[in-house]
Amino acid sequence: MKFFKLFNPIKIGQIELKNRIVMPAMHTGYAKDAFVTERLIDFYTERARGGAALLLIGGCHVSKVAMGLPSMIGISDDKYLPGLTDLSNEVHEAEINVKVGAQLYHSGRYAFPFIIGEQPVSASAIYSRFSKTTPRELSNDEIKEVHNQFAAAAVRSKDSGFDIVEVCASAGYLVGQFLSLVVNKRTDRYGGDLESRLNFPLELIETVRGKIGNFTFGFRESGDDFMPGGLTYNDKRKIAIEYEKAGLDFINVTGGWHETKVPQITADVPPGAYSYLAENIKNVLSIPVFASNRINDPLLAEEILIADKADCICMGRALIADPYLPNKAMNGELRDIRHCVACNQGCFDRIFIPKPIQCLRNAQAGNEKKYKLKKIDSVKKVMIIGAGPAGLEAARIARMRSHTVELFDKADKIGGLIYSVYTPPGRQEFEKMIDYYKYQIEKLGINLHLNINVTEQIIEQINPEVIIFAIGTIPIIPNIPGIDNENVFLATDILEREAPLGKNVVIIGGGGTGIEVAIYAAKYGAMKNDVLEFLTFYNCLEPEVALNMLHKGNKKVTVLEMLPRPGSDIGKTTKWTLLGKCDKLGVNIITNANITKIEKNRIIYSLPDQENLEIEDVDTYIIATGVKPNNELYNQVKNTGKFKSLFLIGDCREPATILEAIHRAYRVANKI
Repeated sequence: MKFFKLFNPIKIGQIELKNRIVMPAMHTGYAKDAFVTERLIDFYTERARGGAALLLIGGCHVSKVAMGLPSMIGISDDKYLPGLTDLSNEVHEAEINVKVGAQLYHSGRYAFPFIIGEQPVSASAIYSRFSKTTPRELSNDEIKEVHNQFAAAAVRSKDSGFDIVEVCASAGYLVGQFLSLVVNKRTDRYGGDLESRLNFPLELIETVRGKIGNFTFGFRESGDDFMPGGLTYNDKRKIAIEYEKAGLDFINVTGGWHETKVPQITADVPPGAYSYLAENIKNVLSIPVFASNRINDPLLAEEILIADKADCICMGRALIADPYLPNKAMNGELRDIRHCVACNQGCFDRIFIPKPIQCLRNAQAGNEKKYKLKKIDSVKKVMIIGAGPAGLEAARIARMRSHTVELFDKADKIGGLIYSVYTPPGRQEFEKMIDYYKYQIEKLGINLHLNINVTEQIIEQINPEVIIFAIGTIPIIPNIPGIDNENVFLATDILEREAPLGKNVVIIGGGGTGIEVAIYAAKYGAMKNDVLEFLTFYNCLEPEVALNMLHKGNKKVTVLEMLPRPGSDIGKTTKWTLLGKCDKLGVNIITNANITKIEKNRIIYSLPDQENLEIEDVDTYIIATGVKPNNELYNQVKNTGKFKSLFLIGDCREPATILEAIHRAYRVANKI
């Protein structure tokens, strides 16, 4: 693959970027009491070495009332200058051609009173579902003060050695709150029609520009708020024109508000789906426009650039997962890229806890020095049993440290539960994990043994110095009469296409696996995208009829969950999208359900206030009631006392997320 645009330089304001890859600002949780930390610096210097052209740091709050979380970066006072200067200097020293910028941030009504110590502020006193509070309306004098706070913060950015400054005007933060009728109910010069509502951001641009001169300056802007009654992509085009006239050097286009019910960065958002928002704005501007959201592959980035949808590409989570993605792509090492799978487990989910971000694909993210690969004292023969996510990561790290690695699995292919994970709609990115590890096995020279059910005798024949058990789990089968009927299958049987799927499906268990398999069953048999394109292109079907066939299959799906709420083990930022999808697909989720009997075509259950309820004409039952560790072989080997260096990782230690499994695998393999 030849890249024609991705690695071409581009002029933005007063600076030139060496290529078109931008790491957008994102909350990492690595600052402490708003001060820059060594951990934050290490994180960004690693991304600088990896080849991105521009790293945007933030959000950096411009005042105490603007702050989102204490672990966000402060730029509201000169006391933060030494840390900010250290950050910019270290990034520049790590890679002389990289540019670094500060994103200026004001949360407005998204601020939490218990964090900022006072009532949040906004365009109007409209309750926020995000912060669960009603803000105070800013006076005109206070608006001027906010503008001055942004300007002072921009000057600090310049003084700290940053190359560029960006205002966070996206995601429903303060600038967006003034622009949108959802929040802005004012009747003065900052409210009313769009022309008047634009006074807030246009005066902000004027005030900032007056303080920083020709220093490169842009906005991060929502391409569509995706809010009922909010600004649409048509409105955003008009707004962008006014921004360019006011003197911005670039516009960084992202998706909608945090409150939107339209998924923005979860795995079910198709890669590059929102590039049309950047194109919509680029078509009417002469300044550079950035595209964002779910662009995690350099080939897709190149396609967007060649199609003239954008001038630069933002890769956020993609560079958390693999800081060296740009250099690998430039050198043609595409198979070596560790792709983001959009799971949100380590990044977005942790922000809401709140805890510092991690990454399912990259255990070193945020721990660049702590988890640096250690030198070994002597080469050991390492036997790893199980080629699922944990076993594969352990094999990769052990081999990178020069140990001899013998990797075993009883299946005829590597990947383990990843095959079940990527089968449901919207989880296809996980398949890239298997491709990545296949390449690592080949590249690193890992000795792979498939179709072998490892026993004590085989272990004795190999005679390893270290044994790592990553055998996974055993399903928990509930004690329900009829659970052994021939039409009762495990969720993994269905997801790996090892069992048939009838027309009337009942899923026993409404945790994460149950919800995922429910979506899979509800969409089973739906029209494929290429078929939709063909039939509608030739007018074979009315678009509305074809779209209905695209969105859902013909299965009737019911989920029976014993807990009061479904999806209790799903991360916060993904749970609402999956449950919302179940609702749209017509999946019937019944909670507080106690199943008493399974018959061939009928299941009997009770609720707290009702007994002997029935679902009839059932074709397929699917068990999704959890798993337990498969550690029998480990215990057998341990009890022999013949091998001293034994480790349990992954689900065979305890059921865990893929993130937890991979992180432990990394730590174990890095210390043997």
